[in-house]
Formats: sequence, structure tokens, C-alpha cells
Amino acid sequence: MSKLSYPAPMRTVLAALALIVATGGAHAQSASDIAACRDVKDSLLRLRCFDDVSKPAAQAAPSAPTAATKPKTPDFAAYAAVPYRGPIGLPDFRGRDRRHASYRTRILAGARAGPNFAGHLALVPIGCGAGCVFVPVVEVQTGRVFDSPLGGEDQLSLDMKYQVNSRLIAARYIADERCKFEEIVWTGSSFQRGAVRDLGEREACWAAD
Repeated sequence: MSKLSYPAPMRTVLAALALIVATGGAHAQSASDIAACRDVKDSLLRLRCFDDVSKPAAQAAPSAPTAATKPKTPDFAAYAAVPYRGPIGLPDFRGRDRRHASYRTRILAGARAGPNFAGHLALVPIGCGAGCVFVPVVEVQTGRVFDSPLGGEDQLSLDMKYQVNSRLIAARYIADERCKFEEIVWTGSSFQRGAVRDLGEREACWAAD
């Protein structure tokens, strides 16, 4: 059986239509495209033309993060800290730290495990719902508990990278349906937040590694 081929004018029409679809410059079923098919004399080729015109443009699949959107590798050594190795102080949930008493079991466990950040601090992630965590901090020398700027419903799917011998936290989370990245530094008395970088759609947070 011979292979059906389009005449030269028809090939020109289809090539133009393909270019329109590929570039997203116009809808495939625009009036001008349909009019071009009507000019085809052969009835079979005319039907084929209308069929090609009616096909929807392919949807682009979400792309993986590129080198330009991936977060940079954290430079933990640039914020070196000396790990504390002395006795552990526990929180005072009846006095100074009573506003954190609702989570005393988790916070006590985190304090007793010793420092895991900035030499003498213990970050204690605690779940607060689907994809939600908040992160109280324990100063293990005194047992004092205070809040970190990370977590909660405004920073879902929080992923943190940190080390006991560094004052740097590299954080990735979802905010406003976008994947965000930022670096936060402990100055010795407070957290200093850096610029927030947009990594793309929320799915980028799971592909960024």
C-alpha cells in the first residue's frame, strides 16, 4: 500500500501550524488555521488537516531544578563553633520556661541529648500537623528555652541542615505554594536571617537534593 503524502501547499500549511503550536504563539484552532484547511481541495487531505489542527498542544512536564535554581552548598566551616562538653542544664517549666511546658517531654529529650547546633544549642523539631513543624531551641548550659524563626504553618515541609560545630542553618521549606531556601546564622545572642531564595514550584523542594 502506498503511503499517503501531502502536496506541497498542504505541507506548508501543516508546517506553519506546527510552528504555531511549538512556540505557543496562538491557539491551534484559530480561525485562520481552519480557513487554511478549507482551502485544501482533496476531501481526504482536508479531513486530515482538520484532524491535525484540532490536536491540543502538548503540555510541558515540570522541569527538575537546574543549577541556577538549586540551593548552594552550605559553607558550615565559615561559621565554626566549638561544641560544648560540660554538664547539661534543664529547662525550668514551672518558672522561666513555663510557656513551653506543653511540649516539655520533647524539649527535655532534646536537651538531654546535648547540643546539636552552634556548639551549645539544641534544636528540637516538634510536629504541629501535616507537613508542619516548629523548632524550639534549648541553651544546654543553662536550660533556657526560646523560639527559633523556623517552622510553623508558614514554612511547611521544613528541611534543615545544621551541625553542632557550626552556627549556620540551611533551611528549605514551602511558603505560598513555592519552594524557598534561606540560610540563618546564630550570632551568639540571636538568629540572623539571610535573603530568601525562590527555588520554583513546591515540587522543587523534594527534587532539590
